[in-house]
Amino acid sequence: MNRNVRNDVIALAISLFAALAITAAVAQAKPAAQVCPAFTQGRLIFKSETLGTRWTCASAKTWIAKLSRDKIRHSTSNVPLSNGPKGYHCFAEPSSKGGRATDGTCFTGTIAYPGTGFAWFEA
Repeated sequence: MNRNVRNDVIALAISLFAALAITAAVAQAKPAAQVCPAFTQGRLIFKSETLGTRWTCASAKTWIAKLSRDKIRHSTSNVPLSNGPKGYHCFAEPSSKGGRATDGTCFTGTIAYPGTGFAWFEA
């Protein structure tokens, strides 16, 4: 009987340890994608979102603030941006208000299979 109680206590301790380890891992995991709060830059309000686990709303906001100030030529398609994060493909559409990059995206991978990145648009 004593051996059975000891085995039960050991099994319970292992189960509790495993449950705590899983809970800690889940608590530290970043979300796969986020819809970020809107922010204002100058007279414009931007909404954004992240894709994948490498970007937080705060880190994406820093890049969006920089890229959205770019003046780009008027076009009927996306215009490539050359000053985005290293290793990312960045594209934007010009705004009708001054030709700034107010709607855009930066991502790794391909358009069909993007890996991680962020997107923004003027609200």
